[in-house]
Amino acid sequence: MSQEVSSARIKLKFLGTGGSFGVPMLGCGCKVCLSTDQRDKRLRTSVVVNVGGRSLLIDASPDLRAQGLAHRVERVDAVLFTHEHADHVGGIDDLRAFNIRQRGKLTCYGDARTLAVIRRRFDYIFSSIPPLGSRPRLDLCVVDGPFELYGQEVVPLEVFHGEQTITGYRIGGLGYITDASRLPSETVQAVRGVKVLALNALRHEPHPLHLSLEQAVDTAQLIGAERTYLIHLGHELEHEATSRLLPQGIELAYDGLTVEV
Repeated sequence: MSQEVSSARIKLKFLGTGGSFGVPMLGCGCKVCLSTDQRDKRLRTSVVVNVGGRSLLIDASPDLRAQGLAHRVERVDAVLFTHEHADHVGGIDDLRAFNIRQRGKLTCYGDARTLAVIRRRFDYIFSSIPPLGSRPRLDLCVVDGPFELYGQEVVPLEVFHGEQTITGYRIGGLGYITDASRLPSETVQAVRGVKVLALNALRHEPHPLHLSLEQAVDTAQLIGAERTYLIHLGHELEHEATSRLLPQGIELAYDGLTVEV
């Protein structure tokens, strides 16, 4: 891999910042689900990273079509998957719109388990039977170490999601970690001092699969990013009230927020 990487500024757009249920949650009448603050309206977690004129999508949430329309996502050049859970891959079929628009395949990156599940769960995509209609055209590329993409080094990060290991990513000065319950010391070291960190924080109470708000703040302070944005937020976290609890340099992300790295 080339040692020369791009110095182009990275732009991060949060397409969705909610947990697996989204906010509001179906059938729920809690204060946050009924909130009129648009920052409390959260589609399932996904982001677009723009660098050097290219757009990298991290995870294809079930809300991908709505996200793309709301935030004017006009192209996707590659997809990075963190893991295979439904709220992170459920929008894969909508990737076909980008195949048609861009007249080519999309390369999708992830660990071997994630890509194997995608191949099995979306078997029609990879079938040798000619389709009667459109279907996504994807090349699956297993990530087993750092690689270069559009002039930026992409470093996969081991993340614990309960007892399962999933993948976070460091892209230049950006660290992206979702669905973590804890981080190995090697991952903390790999993202220590990034300019921007996106990190999950599901709720106030502890959860076996996700960092709580307090745990996320402690983890963010250990990593020491210049700015940390909390994502994968549940309906227990009201934007305005929760924001008042956070130390300087750490804030809740919200759908549509764009930051430069």
